[in-house]
Amino acid sequence: MTNDPYLELIKQQWPAIAETYNQFAEQQPIMLLDVQNTEIHAFPFEEFVLVLEAASRRQVETQYRRAAANRQMVLFVRDTEHKVFQSYTLALEE
Repeated sequence: MTNDPYLELIKQQWPAIAETYNQFAEQQPIMLLDVQNTEIHAFPFEEFVLVLEAASRRQVETQYRRAAANRQMVLFVRDTEHKVFQSYTLALEE
């Protein structure tokens, strides 16, 4: 059992996350869930990684390529109140 406080939020927001992803599915976007605003955004990979530090870029690129090859999405959760910026790799539904 994991104590990840964001998994329940992701589960609650999943219909909206999936809907937003599906609008841009051909571009295989990176998704962002903003905790404070409960907003969901889809970003092109190339634009998203430009705002990251170099070391993070490499990690996210590896995660993204692996996710794309396995029919998965990369979702970031941003919680500014708790200073959390965390990524998840999630399976896409058929």
